Parts: sequence; structure tokens; C-alpha cells
Amino acid sequence: MAQTNPQWLTHALRAIDERRWLRHGLFWLVRTVVLTWLVTYIIHVAVNVRLGLRDMLLLLVPHMLATYALLYGVLPALWQGRRTRFLLLLAGWALLSLTLHHAFRYFVLVPRYVGLKTPISDAHNALSPGPFIVLLITAGVAACLRVYRQWRQKELDNAQLTHDNYQAELQLLKAQIHPHFLFNTLNNLYALTLRQADQAPEVVARLTGLLQFVVEQGDAPLVTLRDEVALLRNYMALEQLRYGPRLTLEFRADDLPATAQIAPLLLLPLVENAFKHGSAEQVGRAHISVVLAVEAGHRFTCVIINTKNDTAAEPTQSGIGLRNVRQRLELLYPQRHRFETEARADTYIVRLTLQLPGGEMADAPPAAPLRQLAAAGQPAVSEFSQSIAHPHHA
Repeated sequence: MAQTNPQWLTHALRAIDERRWLRHGLFWLVRTVVLTWLVTYIIHVAVNVRLGLRDMLLLLVPHMLATYALLYGVLPALWQGRRTRFLLLLAGWALLSLTLHHAFRYFVLVPRYVGLKTPISDAHNALSPGPFIVLLITAGVAACLRVYRQWRQKELDNAQLTHDNYQAELQLLKAQIHPHFLFNTLNNLYALTLRQADQAPEVVARLTGLLQFVVEQGDAPLVTLRDEVALLRNYMALEQLRYGPRLTLEFRADDLPATAQIAPLLLLPLVENAFKHGSAEQVGRAHISVVLAVEAGHRFTCVIINTKNDTAAEPTQSGIGLRNVRQRLELLYPQRHRFETEARADTYIVRLTLQLPGGEMADAPPAAPLRQLAAAGQPAVSEFSQSIAHPHHA
């Protein structure tokens, strides 16, 4: 029951906000009930509830005229920033409302009290200031509600504009990733078909898996972490075929939760940079290590280490690469990620920690294998072909 009440209240408030006739009808209903109670039991202007309700229903005419004149004739000048015009309109509105109110009382209400005794004389005096204060309160409350709703609508419009800009920027980043990724992959395929024609079927199969992921899941808000890992395996298998035995790869992605989800194509640029600024620029043997882990609390950690030449430039400013990743992380995981890069003499290290959906960001240290790998700065030399060729083992 504690969970259904807020939902019910939320739906009711939304229905009221979306239906103008319901908003206005509720306002005038509440106004009539409250004022009837006041004039009957608090101020004692009316002799009984029936007369008090009759007066409040009759006063709906001048009150509604004055209130809607204020809402739609005076307040727009304030929202337009025309203060002088607003003050002049407000003064004119007050004068006309006063005239209308006293005229209505003189010709309609006061004659109905002829011969009746009331506790106070306001009911018999058309020029009494007390009833006009009631009109001012009614119009003032309506104006405050109108101003609040206008402010709230502006806040919602600004939030929607921010969301639209966010989506546009995110789509732009994705649009940059796709051709960049496909261009690199096709280049790899071209190089492999020239040098190792007998491996072309395997290359085509891997490329098919890559393209299928991009087409079917590249625009999804989230994909399973295992699907993202399968994408990385296909890509790294292509790179392993391209560089042959001079490249040693280590890939660890053990015990990833089946339900863990991540933004698509988020890790691929990090792995691409490891190859582009590592093995592609090295003449001799090259090493690349990629370790992924999900710890308690949905804390995902990725450490990528690649060897490089001593004179190699830091890849942060190159192409899309890491700059694109930083922008996507700020958009997709604000306050829920840490992204660090470290350039050493012969290695380059990328560390990414982010909070997957369903957990809170924690400052706990990374798991032992990740700590050892990052601290060493050198990937362990291991056979990569087994883990790549049989992705279901991870």
C-alpha cells in the first residue's frame, strides 16, 4: 500500500496538469468551499451555510472576470519583461476590479440582504472593503499558481532541451565510432587478404560478427557485457591474424555476470588504440593485455596495457580514440566512472572503472589480478589463440 499511494497521487496530479478544464474547475470548487466556510463560521457575514454558499456562487461572476483578466491580460507583460507596461496594466486592473466588485455588490448582493439581520454590517454595505480583499486573495492565489506553473513548464522545457542536446551529441559520437571502426576493420581485412589469403574465410566470419553487432546493437542504449566482450574477441582475433606471432595477446574476462549491461561500442576504441599505438608502431615483438572484471556492487573495471616505442606519442589526442571515449563516459556515466591513462617509457596503460546499472560507485580498490597487472605495467606473456578461438570459455 505504501508503494501504490505515491503512484496513484502521481497519476492524479499528472491528469490534473494535463487537463486545463480540470485544473480550473478544481480551483474554483476549492475556492467556493473555503470561502463559504469562512464567511459562515469564521467571519460570520452569512447567517447560515445556505446563504453563504449562495453568495459565493454569485460572486463567482466578478471573481472569475477579475482573475482571468489578471492571468491573461496582465501577467503576460511580466513574462515578456515589459515591467512598465505590467505596472500600468496592474494598476488599471485593480481599478476596474474594484469598480466591478462594488457595482456587483450594489446591484446584486446587497439587495438580497434587505430585511435580514447579520452579525456584521458588511452584508448591507456595498462599499465595504472587506469583500474586495477576498477578491484580491482569490486572484492573487490564482496568479501565484499560474506563475509557478509557467516557471515549472520552463524548467521542463529546459530539461527536455538538455536531453535532446544530450541525445544529439551521443548520436554524433556513435556516428563517429561506426565509420571509424568499420574503416579500420576493412583495412585489416585488406591487409590480411593480401598476405594470408588462406585465412580469408575466418576473417570474413569475424567481420560478419562485427558488422552484425554494429547493425543490430550499435544504436541500443545498453547491451549485455558478454555481447560487448564477444565483439572485442572478434576484433582482437582479426588483429592477431594480421600481426601473427610477433604480437602476444592476453585477454581475461572471467565470470562476467550474464545480466551485466554496458553502453555498446564503449570498450572497442580503447582496444583499437592499443593496437594502433602499440603493435602497429612497433617493429619487433609487441604485447597487449586486456583484463575485464565485474566486482561486487556492479563495479566494472577494465585495464588495457600495450607496449610501445620509447618515442611514441601519447594517443590521447589522436583521432576519435580516447577523446571520444571520455565524451561518451561524461554523457552516459556522469559521476559514475573513472578514466585514467598513464604513459610509461615502453608501455601505455588505460584504466577504466564505471558503475554498471544497479549499483553505487565505490572507492574500493580493484581486484587482485587488476592491481597486479596495472602495477606491473607489463602484460603477462600467454597464448591468446585459445581464449579467442573459444569465446564461450570466458
